[in-house]
Amino acid sequence: MESMNLDGLEVISVDYENDNLPKAVKELRPAVYKDGTDYCAIIGPDPQAGVSGCGATPADALNDWNAKLPERISSPKPDDELAQEMTDALSLRKDDVW
Repeated sequence: MESMNLDGLEVISVDYENDNLPKAVKELRPAVYKDGTDYCAIIGPDPQAGVSGCGATPADALNDWNAKLPERISSPKPDDELAQEMTDALSLRKDDVW
C-alpha cells in the first residue's frame, strides 16, 4: 500500500499489539501523526486518496479512522486498489500463511 510521506511531521508511536485496539487498526496499522493540535491516522498516499481520521488524541484519531474504513471497503470503485488491498489484508487469517 502506498503510504503518505510523513517527513517533517511528528509521527506518533502506536502499540499495535494492544488488545483494546479495533481489529482493523491492529491488522492494517495506519500511521498516526500530530497535525497542529489534532492527531491524524492514515493509510494511503494522502488524506483525500486514502483513509484518514482525526481527533484530539491518538486513540480518537484511530477510532475515527476505524469508523471511516467500512465506507471505503464496503463498496469500492472498480479501480480502487487501496480498498482491495485493505479488504484482502483483513480477510487473510494468520492460519492462511503459516
